[in-house]
Amino acid sequence: MSLMDNMVALFRVDAQVRALRGRVDSARRYFDAQERQLAELSSRMAELKARRRQVAAAAGLLENEVATVDERIEKLRKELNTSASNKQYSAVLAEMTTIKENRRGLDEKLLAEMVQAEKLDGDIEALEGEVAERKGVRDVAKAQFDERRAEVAERLAELEVERSVKAAAVPPSELETFDELADMYDGEAMAILNEVDRRRREYACDACHVHVPFETLSQLLGGGSSLVRCSACGRILFLNDELRGAITTKR
Repeated sequence: MSLMDNMVALFRVDAQVRALRGRVDSARRYFDAQERQLAELSSRMAELKARRRQVAAAAGLLENEVATVDERIEKLRKELNTSASNKQYSAVLAEMTTIKENRRGLDEKLLAEMVQAEKLDGDIEALEGEVAERKGVRDVAKAQFDERRAEVAERLAELEVERSVKAAAVPPSELETFDELADMYDGEAMAILNEVDRRRREYACDACHVHVPFETLSQLLGGGSSLVRCSACGRILFLNDELRGAITTKR
């Protein structure tokens, strides 16, 4: 087989390999996307729960402080009832007034913490619903990924072996060029030379549709030992059997 025959054979089996890998890769990317979204939701959940614990701790401290203040107020009330003089009564009353004012401030802070706790509880409940829903989507995506991978595993293994055989028939430098172009153009390393107008000797690359010199056709018909590439996109050009047969018959 000529170099071009070997290149075309590699191109065709490489396309099949990439198609099967693409099916698996698309399922894997979708599954990975669901995993990332679930991880983001889980991170948000951890943050909300951490904030909820902080609010609960702050509320607990405030409740303890209120309890301490209430104990002091109760003690002062008893002292007020047993005051022996107006001076003592006035001093105890002034302290009670100050402490009660402070207690109102504590009540306001405690109420704010309780409101914040209630809001966080609502946010956590809503997020739990999102997490549950996302887990369901993730599980479906995982099942689809596993199913698709199992579906193509045997055929993909066969094609990969076949591709290795086809690649071995191509010289290293040409194979390197092919692989670079295949990666660059998502598997489309080669393109058919299309006949635009035979009478005017106009031909074009089927991939980028840019016209190529007529000499390109002669090079491809000659079956040389070097690659013929599109001057615009750089893809490796080849003739399909239909065009080759039509030109050869006319000759």
